[in-house]
Amino acid sequence: MKKLISLSLIALLSVVLLYLVVFSNFEIGKYDDFQEAIEKGIPNKVNDIIHTEKYDNVTIVMYTTNPNKEELPLANYEASALAFFKGSDKEGWENIGHHGWTHYENDNMTVYREPLREYDNQGNELHEFYVVFGEVNNPEITRVETKTKEEKSFDEVEIISYQGTRYYFKIGNEMVVRGLSESGDVIDRQGG
Repeated sequence: MKKLISLSLIALLSVVLLYLVVFSNFEIGKYDDFQEAIEKGIPNKVNDIIHTEKYDNVTIVMYTTNPNKEELPLANYEASALAFFKGSDKEGWENIGHHGWTHYENDNMTVYREPLREYDNQGNELHEFYVVFGEVNNPEITRVETKTKEEKSFDEVEIISYQGTRYYFKIGNEMVVRGLSESGDVIDRQGG
């Protein structure tokens, strides 16, 4: 009798698993194409894709989202965030990063700094880099520059315009970000 119950339970679980795999949107780690990876691999509702860039065989996606009101009831803003994907439409896409938007902000600009650290099963480093990005809110800021705490000079960062909002995006370990006026005056400096 126990054998019959065990076999029946195994058969039932097999049918349920087969149903989930064949007839639902159930995914096991990889997505067939990049659009599916964005739609299903990012846990937040994506409002807009602002920028994508490939670095070290990782596709970095900068997007906007609204914070979950249940998790952050006082968050009344649209956040910028990053997703990190590895793969291709031929091999499949995999989300390899975390999702968050810890940032510094004021009326002039926001600064987000997100790391990607990925290791294989033996603990060997596959990827380790940072992305600094954010919004430029003050119309008097015409240039954004970044540097590490150790560096003496700043490097200019491209400003990306998307639907009337200006953003910046830089791959590196930059902790110091500043916004400058047309004449080169520092309007805002964050970090370091």
